[in-house]
Amino acid sequence: MILRAKDKLVVGLTGSILSGKSTALSYFTRYGAGTVSADELVRELYQTPAVRKKLLAWFGSAEPAEVARRVFADEEGRRRLEACLHPKVLALAAKRVKSCANTVVVVEVPLLFEAGWDKLTDLNVVVLGNRRTLAKRLRARGITCAEYKRRLETQLPEKEKALRADIILANRGDKTDLGLKVKRLCRAFEYIYGAK
Repeated sequence: MILRAKDKLVVGLTGSILSGKSTALSYFTRYGAGTVSADELVRELYQTPAVRKKLLAWFGSAEPAEVARRVFADEEGRRRLEACLHPKVLALAAKRVKSCANTVVVVEVPLLFEAGWDKLTDLNVVVLGNRRTLAKRLRARGITCAEYKRRLETQLPEKEKALRADIILANRGDKTDLGLKVKRLCRAFEYIYGAK
């Protein structure tokens, strides 16, 4: 299964935790791209009876925050969860891409490279976060530094993601700066790919 679709430019979007990829995705929506969030698809799947039953059996809870807390501390549990969810998320994402009316579709996938989905898109964008504002963003999300580091260990380092990406969005300023970069990128897609 692939995410690419005829007559569409399908862009994979990723970045480390708290890099600003969800904010970037909202700007892609604002500037005319169709968007799909793997995290939102996971939340939808968590509400299905079959997935809830597995989550309860494996982790004793079907609440996303509790499952996340457990899987980031249990590598075997995380792999079991990914093996269960990734094919379902991919199928849903492919369906949404194909049914999208937009000619540019951005698919946000936190584990884009780790899951090998970067090979299923036309090109890939990585958002690099601002380390100077990390502590503030962690507090706002209620995530401890230890939890943040544990979650980062399950992902490729930012440098590796940057090397694999076709485009790097440096999220070093404020949201307005990131929004301007996304706006320019959308305009470039229009000119380069004829995607209007």
